[in-house]
Amino acid sequence: MLIEWLRHLTTPCSPRLKRMGYLKELIAIQSRHQRCRDAWAPHLEHCKRIILEATTGIPHRRAVVLGSGLLLDIPLGPLCDMFGEVVLVDILHLPAVIKRARLLANVRLVDADCSGLADATWDHVCDGRTGPLPVPVFDDSFCQDSDLIVSANLLTQLPLAPLGWVQGMGEVYSKDETRTFARAIIDHHLEFLKHQTGRVCLLSETERQILQGGEVLEVIDPLFGAALPMSGLKWNWNIAPRPEITPHIDLRFRMTGIADLKTAGGLNRKT
Repeated sequence: MLIEWLRHLTTPCSPRLKRMGYLKELIAIQSRHQRCRDAWAPHLEHCKRIILEATTGIPHRRAVVLGSGLLLDIPLGPLCDMFGEVVLVDILHLPAVIKRARLLANVRLVDADCSGLADATWDHVCDGRTGPLPVPVFDDSFCQDSDLIVSANLLTQLPLAPLGWVQGMGEVYSKDETRTFARAIIDHHLEFLKHQTGRVCLLSETERQILQGGEVLEVIDPLFGAALPMSGLKWNWNIAPRPEITPHIDLRFRMTGIADLKTAGGLNRKT
């Protein structure tokens, strides 16, 4: 925890992104991967394999990775070998990622808020507004004319910081209102992906399971009622095996990986 605190203190980042928890989350993922490297390995390999599958049968001019994060789940070397340009998009990039990108001539880093409303949510809360919550507005200009767009384990992460920031206001908004807010962020991203002209590869969790001794104690819907196509590869990601959270509890994600979202049967919605 001390190392994470020092990283948080010394890593360059805008004050609002720090306050909203974006930097803290990236550093926490980095540290958890170091502790749970073996448990994470199958998940990361599945992700890389599906991304590489998505590269087949399309032009190789530009690939865009949304939610590039720490690059743990991205086959960056092979993508750079195949594509003329690889664009890595995230709300912020840690120094290690920036250093790695500088070593690759055809990699471009883009700092962008893929939720489309981090700034608007910050202003809404800081101004003490109580009216309708902001709606996503995402500048997707860097995705234009791209042959491959990868949404890399991003979908269910998009609502977390804005939702947490709004919930920090106290009981200004009901659970139904905050749930609707989170669902709107997810729906916006899915609509964005559906309208891209290039091939779209989607990696996402679909369910969070809390287990004890192999028994599922609780199931959480990280999609807030949205539903993804039934096709694609399914697997478990043991994201926090015991004793990562407690000596008796495991956290497991049910994952889906779709190499070509447009041929996956459309995007279904739960009622």
